Amino acid sequence: MEFEPLQERPVSPIGQDCRRAERAAFMEYCPYELCESLGDAAMAIHHGEALSINISRGGMLLLMDQSPPVQQVFEVQVPASTRGKTARLVEVCWTRQIPIEDSESRYLVGVKFLFDLDAYCQERVAAHTV
Repeated sequence: MEFEPLQERPVSPIGQDCRRAERAAFMEYCPYELCESLGDAAMAIHHGEALSINISRGGMLLLMDQSPPVQQVFEVQVPASTRGKTARLVEVCWTRQIPIEDSESRYLVGVKFLFDLDAYCQERVAAHTV
């Protein structure tokens, strides 16, 4: 089975506006790690740094140098106030290519958080205190 490099994959069109929460401007560099199956139990791990554009309780908009496929799950480091950065699992909802020069492109990537980290932490604390 042959896989296209992430940079050469077609981008998905943006459908209707699916926002469910208010977005706030949030410009911050966010390191990420994205795994890609190469077949035969081989994996490629792509490390990079995305620029966040905005964020909401449910997700964020990233500017990336590659176009992950829709439904790709990956880890992104999101700033968490004074605690530094927190790893969050996100799922790609859509991508849009932004041509910069003849040979270069960047991609707007809309992602949703896969679970509410604060609720998850509260559940774990409650489970350990009972």
